[in-house]
Amino acid sequence: MNEFEIIEHFFRQAYPSSKGDLVLGIGDDAAIINVPNDSELVISMDTLVAGVHFFEDASAEDIAYKSLAVSLSDIASMGASPRWITLSLTLPEKNMTWIERFSSSFNALAKEYSLILIGGDLSKGPLAITVQVHGVSPKGKSLRRSGANVGDLIYVSGKLGAAAYALQYIQNSTSLPEPAASEKQRLHRPTPRVKTGVELRDVATSCIDISDGLLSDLGHILKASKVGAELNIADIPYSDSLKKIDKDLAIELALTGGDDYELCFTLTAGLPKDVLDELESICPVYCIGTITSKSAELLLMDENDEPYNIKTEAYRHF
Repeated sequence: MNEFEIIEHFFRQAYPSSKGDLVLGIGDDAAIINVPNDSELVISMDTLVAGVHFFEDASAEDIAYKSLAVSLSDIASMGASPRWITLSLTLPEKNMTWIERFSSSFNALAKEYSLILIGGDLSKGPLAITVQVHGVSPKGKSLRRSGANVGDLIYVSGKLGAAAYALQYIQNSTSLPEPAASEKQRLHRPTPRVKTGVELRDVATSCIDISDGLLSDLGHILKASKVGAELNIADIPYSDSLKKIDKDLAIELALTGGDDYELCFTLTAGLPKDVLDELESICPVYCIGTITSKSAELLLMDENDEPYNIKTEAYRHF
């Protein structure tokens, strides 16, 4: 098969060429979408590169799943509903078995979130996957990083540090207890909190997904909102394996390890209990701190209400 036949066989046939607001999908030089007048278009794009975002020997199924899930996580943090995707796939060789496994996993996850693949590209080169997700939300309702106010409470969805711990174990297994299978899965197949994001768009004052580590990503909210924050170390929801290791390492992994793809968001203090109950019915959420007036300052407090210093910084590409 050449590249056009591969696209036709493994991807195009799995999706409609037009449906609802999609006027024209795969097949022309570009797709055509109608955005309803009462909605706004929310777009996010991520690139995953072999040896940087996943191991060279990772399975095609896991690579496909993660490449789509991380972009869905960005859409979730905006409170949008994902609708359409594009895929740019760069392959070092034409391995039909690998492509079949990749497309099967990718298409299955897309179907789970009612996504339609509307275009992309296939080329030869170092293994890399770029996914762009298009979502919609009611006009003026999309969440942003810039809305946090002094006195708001800071929350996270789910438990933190599982993916970072799994990575640490893979790289240095002799010194750490083996993580649970579910924790390893968090590294290879994170769960995008799309339903939680949609639920938050009417109540959250700000939101971001945790990809580079809680401290780094919360820092983006603080900078955009021109506020500070005080976090309580004792309230951080650690993944189970982190409770079995050195306390300082556990804190480091949970706060700076990254790859959690949970949501960090702020809520006005004193919201009705049914708001939190509704969020809890989707996934666990935890209050971990408060927004303060000290612009961009992030203060960590230990269980004795004393300042806690952490030296590790979030991952940076450059």
